[in-house]
Amino acid sequence: MNKFGKLAVSAIALASAVASNTVFADTLDDVIARDKLIVGVKNDYPPYGYLNDAGETVGFEVELAKYVASELLGSPDKIELVPVVAANRIQFLEAGRVDVIFATLGVTDQRDEVIDFTVHYVNAAGPSVLMPKAATVDNWEQLKGQSICGIQGSYYNKKMTEEFGINLVNFKNQPDAYRALKDNRCIGFVFDDMTLQKKLEEADWSDYKIAVTPYEYLPMAGGLREDDAAFAEAVNKAIVKAEGEGKLIEWETVFGMPHSEYIAERAKAAAAQN
Repeated sequence: MNKFGKLAVSAIALASAVASNTVFADTLDDVIARDKLIVGVKNDYPPYGYLNDAGETVGFEVELAKYVASELLGSPDKIELVPVVAANRIQFLEAGRVDVIFATLGVTDQRDEVIDFTVHYVNAAGPSVLMPKAATVDNWEQLKGQSICGIQGSYYNKKMTEEFGINLVNFKNQPDAYRALKDNRCIGFVFDDMTLQKKLEEADWSDYKIAVTPYEYLPMAGGLREDDAAFAEAVNKAIVKAEGEGKLIEWETVFGMPHSEYIAERAKAAAAQN
């Protein structure tokens, strides 16, 4: 290809990039025009997003998403919930398949390089390890060289393998990981503590325990495409309003979550602003 051809291709690529960025930079206009907010949520992750007995997607972050839809469009029903998992939620956002992610997204420097975050609304316990009650393991160092089930895309996977020396057996979703644990394909399951605690409330998991407790707490937030200022402002305003009205505290109760001092303090601060 001669230099003129290369210049033409470069110009087309640049124009496409600009056009794409323009589309994504106008998310708020797009949401208002279509009269629907499209949100990536978990449907296998109680209490934040899961399927209830009626097959409906419910949960703490689902309620938050509906509240945002109500603030932006006047009704919590003007929403489309798109199931995502840790391995694809950011890709769905970047590809424009969803407008925003409310899907147990921990705030990390690595993720901050590719997306923007909403205001932080939860300070969640990090990973713990679910094991049979007979297990004698009680700290992370004892897991070195052991086969532990995990989930693809979890922010702590690198730490598990590189720092703790765990042989991580990753799955795409929780049901497969839980099944592998019960089938003895791994000696434990490393996952977010809140969800594992909820799993222990189920009768068929009475022979299991949290053997290794979290080593950290991590803020959680919604995920937004970068440089989407108007949409970010609108979403953040809605979240802060929900905090000030005590909605997040209410949802903690509804979904059986222990009440968090972090959420309570944010509620006070938000109420003072309003």
